Amino acid sequence: MPDERFFGTYETLSVAEIAALLGAAASPTNSAAYAISRAATVTDEDLSDAVILCSSRDSLEKLSQRDFGLCLTTEKLRAEFDEAKGTVIAVSSPKLAFAMVTEKLHFSLEEKEPETEHAKLNGADIHSTAFVAASAEIGNSAVIGANSYIGRGVVVGDDVQIADNVSVTHAIIGARTSIFAGVRIGQAGFGFVPGPNGLVRVPQLGRVIIGEDVEIGANTTIDRGALSDTTIGNCSKIDNLVQIGHNVQIGANCVIAAQSGVSGSCIIEDGAMLGGQVGLADHLRVGEKAQIAARAGLMRDVPAGERWGGAPARPIKDWLRETAALTKLAKKR
Repeated sequence: MPDERFFGTYETLSVAEIAALLGAAASPTNSAAYAISRAATVTDEDLSDAVILCSSRDSLEKLSQRDFGLCLTTEKLRAEFDEAKGTVIAVSSPKLAFAMVTEKLHFSLEEKEPETEHAKLNGADIHSTAFVAASAEIGNSAVIGANSYIGRGVVVGDDVQIADNVSVTHAIIGARTSIFAGVRIGQAGFGFVPGPNGLVRVPQLGRVIIGEDVEIGANTTIDRGALSDTTIGNCSKIDNLVQIGHNVQIGANCVIAAQSGVSGSCIIEDGAMLGGQVGLADHLRVGEKAQIAARAGLMRDVPAGERWGGAPARPIKDWLRETAALTKLAKKR
């Protein structure tokens, strides 16, 4: 369920109301009055009153034999819900349907009801021009620089250093983390789905969770998750001008150099290193202690411990061999 510190919930919707909104039929039909109060992922523990998205066989397998409130799926997968322990609605675009339903269920408190009252804090060094929302939690000896903004519900750990002109919303920040000037943390991720009248924004209902002893360079941006969280592990170091998309999971002791871009739902395992201007397509995995050369463009997963380079990226020996061969060919012309 979306974190109540950051997100509000409208009144519940009945299955019948959701079916009418989507112009689709629910099965079984006797579930029309059942109340749906929240959005969830298939991995959440309690799905009894939740609407969930199930648009792949992987998510279908995770949902198998579990009780759930309402599942939005495709016509093709609907046939495999014969023994479902919940209500199912099949539509042509489950992701669009999920976006439409979650918009009716939840909203960002920061965006709809921002706080105007300053926090009254002892033990933290907060610049006179900074704003810290009254509901934020600021740890001992934290420093918040000029013109920075700390939104409602945000948690900042002990000894965190936040420089000038930083904005933080929908986030929990671990102790001793350093955030350089101009960083943006917790804004809505880049999530859209085609609708009949153009693009429809997918509500972003997750958080940003930053571990301890992390460093985030100037003007880096870290989007909050769609439903799951965007996470950065302990002791990872992120350079200036890096973009971290929604739902990205970065492990401990990772290094990401300047001007890199990590697309949504990528996983970067512990100890991995990305050179400058590296780009990752979405839903990729970079294995533990893998190294990616500068300006590489990743289109597929990188196994643990391997070194890759080039665009599209491949094992670095292959890339260097191919580059040398092309150089020789060019000299012969």
